Amino acid sequence: MSQNYLEISNVSKSYGNTLALKDVNLALEPGKIVGILGPNGSGKTTLFKTIMHIIRQQQGTVKICGEEVSYETRKYISFMPDKEFLYKSMKVMDATKYYQEMFNDFDISRFNELAKKLQLDTLADVDKLSKGNKEKLVLALTLSRNVPIYLLDEPLGNLDPVIKHEMLTVIKQSVTDKNLIIISTHLIKDIQEILERIIFLKNGHIEVDCLSSDVTNKSIEDYYLEVFTNV
Repeated sequence: MSQNYLEISNVSKSYGNTLALKDVNLALEPGKIVGILGPNGSGKTTLFKTIMHIIRQQQGTVKICGEEVSYETRKYISFMPDKEFLYKSMKVMDATKYYQEMFNDFDISRFNELAKKLQLDTLADVDKLSKGNKEKLVLALTLSRNVPIYLLDEPLGNLDPVIKHEMLTVIKQSVTDKNLIIISTHLIKDIQEILERIIFLKNGHIEVDCLSSDVTNKSIEDYYLEVFTNV
């Protein structure tokens, strides 16, 4: 396995005349929580879909754990999408059974531990959960797979501050020297406290790539505003 869990080289992707990604170069190693940060339309979702091999780049290469990206490399990634995907007729425990059937790396003991930390009712119907509890459920399911890479797409949108705090705590506690957590968001204030590396994606191009500790005399949110004001 490569020392870098994710390697992206000169990747570009267009939709018609719209350039979604432009010459993206990125190498990410395990042991960090990385933020892919940018406003809506900056290319974050396209980048995630490229990593997941949902769409294919027109130029450049993507390697996951040393392997050329393909349908097979999805086994290395646990993906939390920004849209609801669980069946409304499910109970919480039905969702865990679904994950166990879909993914042989799913750890039910880990899920039960996270459900307890997040105060999830495992007997509840999915469609009766609040928005916050649905997000907590999907986060717990995502983080309960034993994989090298976790992709979290806008995990904290429009949630109660207490729920955000609970989810951020669980995310921070989940990073180890054997995994990599990548978070895509434009909600910088909510997420900046747990990020170890920040990547600003502007009009499909990486504008900033640095360690959070390199941002001095200002918050990451203030730095973000400097870069993206008048985009």
